[in-house]
Amino acid sequence: MIESVDRLLELALAHGAKAAEVYAEQSVTRRVKVFRGAVEELTSARRKGAGLRVFQDGSVGYAYASDLSDESLGEVVEMALANARVADHDPDSVLPAPRDKPAAVDVYDAGLEQASDGQRIELALAVEAAALAADPRVKSVDEAVYADGDAQVFIANSGGVRGSFREGHCYAYAYVLGEQDGQIETGLSFTVGRKPADLDPQRCGIEAATRAVELLGATKTQTTKTTVVLDPFVAASFFGVLSSALTAEAVQKGRSLFAGRLGEQVAGSGVTLTDDGIHPDGLASAPFDGEGVPCRRTPLIAEGVLQGFLYNVRSGHRDGRESTGNGARGSYQTMPGVGPTNLVLSGPQVPLDKLIGAIEHGVLVTNAIGIHSGANPVSGEFSVGISGLLIEGGRVGQPVHEVTMAGDIVSMLRSIVALGDDARWVPSGSILTPSVAIEGVSIGGA
Repeated sequence: MIESVDRLLELALAHGAKAAEVYAEQSVTRRVKVFRGAVEELTSARRKGAGLRVFQDGSVGYAYASDLSDESLGEVVEMALANARVADHDPDSVLPAPRDKPAAVDVYDAGLEQASDGQRIELALAVEAAALAADPRVKSVDEAVYADGDAQVFIANSGGVRGSFREGHCYAYAYVLGEQDGQIETGLSFTVGRKPADLDPQRCGIEAATRAVELLGATKTQTTKTTVVLDPFVAASFFGVLSSALTAEAVQKGRSLFAGRLGEQVAGSGVTLTDDGIHPDGLASAPFDGEGVPCRRTPLIAEGVLQGFLYNVRSGHRDGRESTGNGARGSYQTMPGVGPTNLVLSGPQVPLDKLIGAIEHGVLVTNAIGIHSGANPVSGEFSVGISGLLIEGGRVGQPVHEVTMAGDIVSMLRSIVALGDDARWVPSGSILTPSVAIEGVSIGGA
């Protein structure tokens, strides 16, 4: 692969590109799905390819191929140069200059490659078995899945940036159906790691079952303003939506509710949000980003005050700033955009039982439907369907569903009054968050 990367870069420069960059990857992904104690699906896929970005008189062209023969590489160069000739002028599209060494973060564990298909199947079966055994009201495990990915990334550009790394991850999840008196509720849980031995299939299955059956008997609650506690699953979805408004590109395009608010108090004083591209446990950690810029920690909100935004090279050039190492790429088939790595929510934490014990009336939200479609990152307004458990007198009780939670994101951020001590990684992106208590949230019910 290294030879193919170098060859493609040399061909681009030899055919007249003023500057060029090659991003390549090769990967294998595996997935096991079981149902009723038997393997329903077992797949393995291999992928490799390289993408070429050429810079020509202020314009950029891009092309890619999975065939890395000399003939195919020549065609990629021709296509990229042809695309550059018809592309709009973009003076901010530039290459990153060589900077510090790649971040010292280890994102691969050999235990991933050493695992057998038999071990992967056993993990998926263990998840399903744990869910079914957890409660007699669990009638079905609709999905019990193990999946992993093992990839190598390569980058080189004509400015001297050059590097590669190998990364791996695995996860298992269960999607459970609980039933009682004709009512059906669902529950979901994940377990994540870098190798199969990191996963906890029993906890995953039991948690998914618990999240389903605890909602059985749910009713609507009264329309009111109250304190809500977002559990880590829901909090992760909420902050995942928020992350798109914290990119410099969104600010530059007028599509961010945080535009013009640097230095302002935008969240409760106990809220700190960091984009941590080098967290040792983060599944989005890497030595460098999709443009070869070393990954790092970038403060976004510190003690409630907005600190900054996420930049790739292009958005940084537009603002006269350097990239924060957030050049995001979906694969070799796409040009770099800008996006978060690992979002980490931190601050003073309260034991979860004490946090809930201090709430006279509230709702513990365990599921939210439509956060990504129901929240507007420009205006900040949102309206989403939720389900969960009422909090009365400091105790969790009656399940509720078919309830709407509405408001605006900044008001919610400013109304965060406490964080729980139950922080966990949620693979909604890659987010480390505890439960979050928010006062004065509008709930629409009966």
